[in-house]
Amino acid sequence: MISRINQLKIGPRLSLSFAVIVLLMMWGNGLLVWQFYLVSQQSDRVTAFARELAAVSLFQSDILSLDAGLDLLAKSENLDALRREAGRLRSILDAESESVRDAVAHLPSDVPRDIAILPTVEAVKITLPPQLDAVIALGMASDWDAVRLRLANEKAPLEASTSMLVRHVQRQVSDELAHSVVQHELLKRRILLIMPATAFVTLLASTFLAVVITSSISAPLRQLMRGSTALARGDFDHQVRLSGNDELAHLGAVFNETTSKLRELYRKIQSSEAYLTEAQRLTHMASWVWQVADRNALHLSDEWYRIYGFDPRKGMPPWEERLQRVHPEDRGEWQGAIERAIAQISDYEVEFRILLPDGKLKWIRTVGRPVLSPAGELVQFVGSSMDITERKHVEEELQQLVDFVRHIITVLSPNGKITYANRVAREYTGLTLDEYRSVDVIARVIHPDDIERMRAVRERGLSANKPFEVEARTVGKDGGGRWFLYRYNPLRDEHGQITRWYVTGTDIEDRKQAEDRLQRENVALQEEIDKASMFEEIVGTSAALNAVLSHISKVAPSESTVLITGETGTGKELVARAIHRRSARASRPFVSVNCAAIPRDLVASELFGHEKGAFTGATQQRLGRFELANGGTIFLDEVGELPAGTQITLLRVLQEREFERVGGTRSIRADVRVIAATNRDMQAAVRAGSFRSDLFYRLNVFPIENPPLRDRRADIPLLVEYFIDRYARKAGKRIRHVNKKTLDSLQSYPWPGNIRELQNVIERSVILCDSETFLIDESWLPNQPFPTEAMKEIQLPGRLLAQEREMIEAALKESRGRVSGPDGAAAKLGIPRSTLESKIRSLKIDKNGFK
Repeated sequence: MISRINQLKIGPRLSLSFAVIVLLMMWGNGLLVWQFYLVSQQSDRVTAFARELAAVSLFQSDILSLDAGLDLLAKSENLDALRREAGRLRSILDAESESVRDAVAHLPSDVPRDIAILPTVEAVKITLPPQLDAVIALGMASDWDAVRLRLANEKAPLEASTSMLVRHVQRQVSDELAHSVVQHELLKRRILLIMPATAFVTLLASTFLAVVITSSISAPLRQLMRGSTALARGDFDHQVRLSGNDELAHLGAVFNETTSKLRELYRKIQSSEAYLTEAQRLTHMASWVWQVADRNALHLSDEWYRIYGFDPRKGMPPWEERLQRVHPEDRGEWQGAIERAIAQISDYEVEFRILLPDGKLKWIRTVGRPVLSPAGELVQFVGSSMDITERKHVEEELQQLVDFVRHIITVLSPNGKITYANRVAREYTGLTLDEYRSVDVIARVIHPDDIERMRAVRERGLSANKPFEVEARTVGKDGGGRWFLYRYNPLRDEHGQITRWYVTGTDIEDRKQAEDRLQRENVALQEEIDKASMFEEIVGTSAALNAVLSHISKVAPSESTVLITGETGTGKELVARAIHRRSARASRPFVSVNCAAIPRDLVASELFGHEKGAFTGATQQRLGRFELANGGTIFLDEVGELPAGTQITLLRVLQEREFERVGGTRSIRADVRVIAATNRDMQAAVRAGSFRSDLFYRLNVFPIENPPLRDRRADIPLLVEYFIDRYARKAGKRIRHVNKKTLDSLQSYPWPGNIRELQNVIERSVILCDSETFLIDESWLPNQPFPTEAMKEIQLPGRLLAQEREMIEAALKESRGRVSGPDGAAAKLGIPRSTLESKIRSLKIDKNGFK
């Protein structure tokens, strides 16, 4: 029977015990009712009072019994049973209150009724259900402490109310029974006998059921408590043995299953820790955790003890002992990195040396990461320490090898910060290794003109994560600069991430100088090709031409400056090239410059070059024509068109043999022979003030005047034959003869455009010629015989006016259309302003066109 009861769940067990108690109480009350029934015939009055007393007593006992049951359920924290018993209590409350009401209603009509009975019963019936609802709500919220407290607080008022109700009834019954003592004496004896017997039997049954149920619950609970204690000690092999199918048995099964899983998990953790320990030992990497507040370690792996030389059996060493292991020279850097990480709540990474008790030195690389509390406060640092002694030894050997390489070699971190520079780099720049690591090296050692380009190329290359190179001039410790080619190559780890950059700098100064020389020669050659004269050689045998050729042969071997004059188209550049080819500079560049074809604002830059930023648009350094002609000859055609400022610079070049680039401060030697040419009357320009007299005398060291074609009439047949042969071969034609009439026309024409005009006429005629005989269209050559001396005298006033007009226009051009003032055209020509204004009006010159 007991084993069957223990097979039930806890709720049914308690329900069964309450049911037995209630049945026993009902059995005892039945006996009382039976006794009352036996004596009912003796006295209706006693029967009525007895019924009233029985109803009230039953009301009290049922409520108190069920209240006690609720209290037990609250202690067991069984919500379902609590709901059921609360429902039963409501049902009994309704039934018993109706019973009391009925008992009072059946009292004899002549008996005075106690007016407090029914209100008391009604009050209990009204107030008790809400209290039960509140208790159930607390139970649903799992606040069982509040449930028990509430039941305890409600118990006393309930007992007081029901006890008062019973006392009221008993007092009434006592008053009424006083009149029928004799009649009810026998009934009292029986009641006194039945009630103790009922209470005894009920108590005996309740005690028996309490012992049985309590033992069936407490024994499993003790097993569960012992299992919890064993689990807390780390005993994952402990198992509880509970039979049955109640809640405790289910809890025991869950406990055993959980213990088994924890045992398996613990074994896996032990295995993982073993693997981790072995991995740390093989990689020489240790893990650790330390608190920020007191610097005490919370965790130090086995490998940490091995690396730092501590005995793990002595426990975790305090902060001071760990600090003492750091090499004295590195201790400040180590502490500084940690303090910065604490202040900034950031990661830290530092490489340092440790000194073991046996004197052995190790290199350690430590990486730490902050751990924050839920409130965002820094509480711990977790990280790793790695023994990098072998790597450091390899790096030292590599550095020794790198120091023997005759190149600048530097090592950069992934973000571009220099971490190492070899001996060549340090000796060339004069910077120490610490300075390489701390200062802006580019600003210190790169030429100012190359810094911006160097930074831009470097930034793009580092961002692209690909090899790149850049050329830049590097300033040495002696202040001199040499060109270096810097090649950047990244080193990646197994994940493809860049760990460092290797940079090699190769001295390319000799190559750069060779490139500059080649560039100058190429420019000179290109200009020589692009600006070739109309001749391939000087053609003619006339006396005037022979005089020029004689002057060329005599002046060519010297270094004298030559001024070639003559009309347009007489071949002044050809004479200059002939002088160059016969000089000792023939193997060096010949650079030709048409001074009239260059904008006045750019003449100085074109001749002497400019520095970067010298003026708007000067985005880079540019070599001038004088530098390109270094060692050779420069031909200044139309030299009379040079602005006044450029004339001063040219005068310095001729006097001092040096110049400065526009925007520059460094003097540059000019190993250049100057040959100038002009079709203007330079002496008139000097008198007019448009050309400096001192410069004219410097240029006019050896003058050569090219004769016009009209003074070389005997050379015309040779020139005609030469040009016909030249252009006929280009056109693929065969021309064997020259028409006599055509030759006469060519010799009689005055050729104001000189040889250039003759060349153009011949080229045009060859294109149109369809036979082997050369002819020209006579309409191209107006009938203008060569001018005689008389004609020249007649033409003199016109030539003077043309020359005067040319001088005035040159002065207006130089002064940008201004007539008056110290920089005006009148001052440059040395005449009054009113006179110049009059001449401008008479010659119909538009001075506004020169502004």
